[in-house]
Amino acid sequence: MKKPSIRLGTWGAALGMLAGLIELSIGAQIRPWIGNKETPVILGLVTFLLSGMALAAVIVARKPETPTHDGKLAIFLGAFLPAAICFTTVGRLWYLPGALLLAAAALLAYEFWLTPWTIVSTRPAGRAWRLMAGIGSLVILLSIGLAFWNSSFGLFQVEIPVRVDRLRLEVLPMDLVRRTAFTNGAKLVEDLESSQVRNVYLCLILGAGLTFIASLVSSRLFTRIGGGVVLLGLLLCLAWLPGILSQTHYTFAYSDLFKSVEWGWYLSTAGLVMILSGAFWKRVSENNTLST
Repeated sequence: MKKPSIRLGTWGAALGMLAGLIELSIGAQIRPWIGNKETPVILGLVTFLLSGMALAAVIVARKPETPTHDGKLAIFLGAFLPAAICFTTVGRLWYLPGALLLAAAALLAYEFWLTPWTIVSTRPAGRAWRLMAGIGSLVILLSIGLAFWNSSFGLFQVEIPVRVDRLRLEVLPMDLVRRTAFTNGAKLVEDLESSQVRNVYLCLILGAGLTFIASLVSSRLFTRIGGGVVLLGLLLCLAWLPGILSQTHYTFAYSDLFKSVEWGWYLSTAGLVMILSGAFWKRVSENNTLST
């Protein structure tokens, strides 16, 4: 059953490793083909290693033993994540290997969770914790999506009086620190890019996305990992706030933290609480279901 996905995954990973070696060795001479990357040596090495991870996942998938829920998700992510990430590391050279790995990941997902046998054999056990973790992850993703439309759903906002005028500072997805000056009835908006803000949002999105997938396939392990990534993002946001806001020449004081964090922070925290509550939910209901 897995032969098409194994073949596609093997070819995709092998071509990906070749693309990484090409970028690593001659990337500086073919910049248009690698997306005009400034650090082809580092990105080529990253591409090679991620492709190697995809190949390892495909090799594990070849084993005749049926993997556990955690094992299935690890194999799927091992093929899918390199396929998605390397589109940003090696440019056009990734079009073919990326397409092959995405196709392999889609076939693996079908074989693991969407075939008639797997659908029929799926037990309803653990529905409560899966629902709680899934809703928590959706709350985080929804809050991030709303922040693109309404800045009140960002992570941070503060207004500073400047004589008779005021200055507003906001932290917004994916990597913006917005500085809005209100002067004599006019509004001047300046957007500053911040890699730290981008890393915070990447942690939130990756953690919530991983948790949502894990809740669908009943993987407690990856639900906890996803929750840990979300927690890391929120902690990094707190730790990096002074540096993030220093770009606007504003000195941040932690005593003003809870007056300044926005709906995005509170919703992400609420989603994290739901994820961790679901991830560590006692298995009493599951044991009762299995005993019947």
